[in-house]
Amino acid sequence: MTTEGTTAPDGAPRGAGELPYGADELPHSADKLPRGAGTQEYVATSSMIGLADRFDDIATGRDQVPRVPVRSTIRDAVRDRRLLDYQDAMVERSGPLFQHFLASVPGILEEMSRVGVALSRLIERRSAAEPRDFTFYEADAFDGTNGRTLASFSRGRIKTLTSSPNKANEPWFHRYADPAVSRYFPESLFRLTARTLHERDEYAPFRGGVDFLYETAAFQFYGKERAAQIDHVAGLLRPDGLAFFLEKLNHPDPQEYQRRERVKDEVHKAAYFTPADIARKRRQMLQRMTDGQVEFDDLVGALGDRFNHVHVIWHATNFYEFVASDDAERLAEFLELAGEPLIPEEFRFEDASARRVGGREREGAV
Repeated sequence: MTTEGTTAPDGAPRGAGELPYGADELPHSADKLPRGAGTQEYVATSSMIGLADRFDDIATGRDQVPRVPVRSTIRDAVRDRRLLDYQDAMVERSGPLFQHFLASVPGILEEMSRVGVALSRLIERRSAAEPRDFTFYEADAFDGTNGRTLASFSRGRIKTLTSSPNKANEPWFHRYADPAVSRYFPESLFRLTARTLHERDEYAPFRGGVDFLYETAAFQFYGKERAAQIDHVAGLLRPDGLAFFLEKLNHPDPQEYQRRERVKDEVHKAAYFTPADIARKRRQMLQRMTDGQVEFDDLVGALGDRFNHVHVIWHATNFYEFVASDDAERLAEFLELAGEPLIPEEFRFEDASARRVGGREREGAV
């Protein structure tokens, strides 16, 4: 995914995350962001910043704290001890905002654990042929719980980087992180570029691009410009890398969207929050959050314009997870190791099996 061999005016290699119109602009085209939209303004006017006070209240534990820790309701269906250990570690070493996230998204604890264990096994298999450190970047991912857990379970073979513009997340990251294997970028994902990685020594492990990147439902807090948003993070990816996108999507039928929302609130969230908490969040945050959501076909189209292969690999209520790559072999290897998702039945509204949904290469390819 990087454009190796070219050089930026300041001498840093152009490629991973480098913005083609200068350090303070985002990529643009007729269907992306307006020409000249500065990164600083784009971030400053976003819901990510507009909701900063609400996020701060949650990240500091002042508000919207789950009544009990999140625990999978389908543990008895899991035969993989490593997967259960991953779930437990994720819950036990997380800050308040990530705990809130787990309590808000049905099935995401099971799914992030499935992906993390599969990536750990993938690099174990690959390490003999590629004796190097692997890298993982999670974009605007709270206090880095997902990345930190992956770094630990891979025994440091996967170095992880987390970005977050919410200052209240950073103390929780440092409380639990091993600085030898996990790093933190305390700003928006749109402020992280190849230049950042090359100029700051603490990000040296990621200068060659990342093997895996994970967008943690962050794009919707900036807007609907998925083509430009994807283009930005994909620029940080190695040519054979895997990119994961967790998104809450609109539905063509508004009534169906609301039906799924009711199940999310009344079955999953009700186990962790009071009805008053759920209603208050809906009033204070959800409208701005939904303003940046897109539909399934819109996201798949944007991913397919950027990657050769796009698979949907998980679904629960209105949430979906995709993996995209230009490397068919590495993608197939990951899918084999991941297996099929385990999703509580009440949150499954359509086919949840992993399947190809788009990409630049011909149909029939992985």
